[in-house]
Amino acid sequence: MKIMVIGAYGHLGRLIMAEAQARGHDVVGVAHQQHAGATRPNVIIKDMLKLTPQDIADVDAIVDAVGAWTPATEAIHYTGPLHMIALIKGTAIHYLKVGGANTLYINAAHTHTLQELPLYYPDYMQDLGSAHAEGLKVLRGTDDVNWTYVTPTYNFDPDGKRTGSYRVAGEEFKPARSQNPNDGKQDYISYADFAKGVIDIIENKQYSHQRITLFSGNNPQPTQRY
Repeated sequence: MKIMVIGAYGHLGRLIMAEAQARGHDVVGVAHQQHAGATRPNVIIKDMLKLTPQDIADVDAIVDAVGAWTPATEAIHYTGPLHMIALIKGTAIHYLKVGGANTLYINAAHTHTLQELPLYYPDYMQDLGSAHAEGLKVLRGTDDVNWTYVTPTYNFDPDGKRTGSYRVAGEEFKPARSQNPNDGKQDYISYADFAKGVIDIIENKQYSHQRITLFSGNNPQPTQRY
């Protein structure tokens, strides 16, 4: 398969590309600018909002692993999906958007999200969380794109080991009864195990038009945020 990874120079993007390449896939990356000292082959230097049909002509799956953390850049979490929908609608391309755990529901009626709990998501994270939520809303509003919104659980560790083990959950997250993430359970996954999960989903052609969550277990350092 040919897999495109948007956010190729990010920590997660690099791991997803490496996982795909290790399994023998043809991989092309997209990065909005050249990084100093980066020598990774097969990377298109282009803003994702400027990708064209020619750029994706022979691609089977696209992983949107863009990491945008500032007020000036966070809108890409919904403008990016809008552009990708327009670009790939009517094709068989599988578009996987890496989402935010803030969007996970914390009640069975799906009327409240994790973002509402201030110890999990303090004020300074609200705008970023809202951008992720808007991106999910954009995807839910389309029927003619094969999309999957893949959410890591709350503690998402960039430096954690690859264990090769993870589990798949749906749209609900069970916060700590105290509403303090230090007391949380089943709330941890490493970037490396998440990358494995993403490529597994692509290879197995799973979870079309769904939002899912990947997790490994308990946070090994309960007071550590990642």
